[in-house]
Amino acid sequence: MPGVPSGFSSGEGTLTREGRNAPACPVCGSHVLTPVFDLPMMRCRGCGLVFRNQAGAQEQVRGGFEVIYGDLEDEQWVQERRHPLYAAFLARCRPVPGKNRLLDVGCGSGKFLRLARAANWDVMGTEIAEAAVQAARAVGLSVRLASLPTADLPECSFDVITLWNVLDFIPDPLEHVRAARRLLVPGGLLVARVSNLTFQSAVYRVSRRLRPWPRLGAPVAKQHFMSQVGFNARSLRCTLERAGFERIEISNSPPSYGDPYRTLPRGGDTALQAVKRLIHGAAWMMAACSGGRALWGSSLLATAVKGGGPGARGD
Repeated sequence: MPGVPSGFSSGEGTLTREGRNAPACPVCGSHVLTPVFDLPMMRCRGCGLVFRNQAGAQEQVRGGFEVIYGDLEDEQWVQERRHPLYAAFLARCRPVPGKNRLLDVGCGSGKFLRLARAANWDVMGTEIAEAAVQAARAVGLSVRLASLPTADLPECSFDVITLWNVLDFIPDPLEHVRAARRLLVPGGLLVARVSNLTFQSAVYRVSRRLRPWPRLGAPVAKQHFMSQVGFNARSLRCTLERAGFERIEISNSPPSYGDPYRTLPRGGDTALQAVKRLIHGAAWMMAACSGGRALWGSSLLATAVKGGGPGARGD
């Protein structure tokens, strides 16, 4: 086992609390943690969340996104490969008179917001990277430079709130999900897409086994992703439940097209898309055969409703 962080003792791979400054799971508050992948990554034995036990993580994330959005070419490449995901969602979830206010959290330069606006949603966004906010405002979008809990938005002011691959980058996901619930009208819909820890863990293990063969192992290792937190279906459901949401549904999300992060040489886009289709097909079959309990897709898609109203539904 890697070195044990200060304030903990180890026993059979489990870390137990020793002292007032010992870290706690940001979702369920458990102090029973196991080091996973490489420190400072820790897994909560209570809810299954994996999180990065590191001070100043959010500022590091903010700085990284400022660099990305300083040159929008890479971000536009990623967003174009998510276009089918956005289009499929907007085809299912349509605005109705009086229920057309949509907030996109971590909206980047506004690709999804532009599509939603074209589909007759009254849209707004929040974003922590100033360069992205400037790019979104340049195309006429209303975007606040703030994290969701600090955005100073009125309670019960949105019918739908979306977080497309945002919760993975937030050290305090429960606080953000609770903030989203406050901003939703009764019956409002939360939509969150995250990387699936179950899949990412499997890719990580395969890449480690392939290390003796770098030409095979290196491309596989580039497909493993872990930012500030990692969700499996259990920890994602726990987060939404603790925030007070109801009617929670979690499923395998279709993957984004091809190679959105340019991890492979030229031509890898098409090859990776073929692999993704095979994996998603297998994951879909496993979910169908298990009644939705076995979710092995590369990403998860969660929907949840704030109680007290009819809720926004896809047609």
